Amino acid sequence: MNKSGHIILPTAYFPPISYFAHIINLPVIYIEQKETFPKQTYRNRCEIMTASGKSNLIIPVTRPHGNHTMTQDIEICYREPWQHHHWKTLQACYRSSPFFNYYDEIIYLFFEKHEKLLLKHNSNILKTISTLIGIDVDIQFTEDYDKNPEGILDLRSDLSPKIQRYSEVFPPYPQVFEHKSGFTGGLSILDLLFNMGPESGRYLRRVIGH
Repeated sequence: MNKSGHIILPTAYFPPISYFAHIINLPVIYIEQKETFPKQTYRNRCEIMTASGKSNLIIPVTRPHGNHTMTQDIEICYREPWQHHHWKTLQACYRSSPFFNYYDEIIYLFFEKHEKLLLKHNSNILKTISTLIGIDVDIQFTEDYDKNPEGILDLRSDLSPKIQRYSEVFPPYPQVFEHKSGFTGGLSILDLLFNMGPESGRYLRRVIGH
């Protein structure tokens, strides 16, 4: 994990735990907004654990400028009640976790407001979760697209559902369904928050020590 310097990350919907492990000790991070929006990434989905195994919660989006739409212009689609579905799924999966009732009113706000832009929605989530777990970081946004930035850790492609390279470094923590499937690493930060609560920050600092 990056322990000093700056980092460039994709925007993400309730990002994976590895996302926060990378930023927990950094004063500044950069979020990419000038890229052409890619499909099937954490930018509009998160991974949680259900009784049946891992599951994706996906925000439907629209591309005002077609396939060349930049991330900063991606809009959230509300034609289907995805917010209701996501929240009901989280309730079903985490209601019995130790800290769900501690954070549910704060997290529910993101399923109540109809934010137009995905980037704004995700940025509000990032700021709120960072505060909850004790991360004080300055969030900046890219002003142009640099394919090969120098002097900065580039994780725009590495943090992806298709790449599980960070899952094995996560020390086990108690999970709702571990009695059925064992410990599962690399899930959304919500899994850590609902299961570990105020200890989430300390856990993330254990991750960067690996």
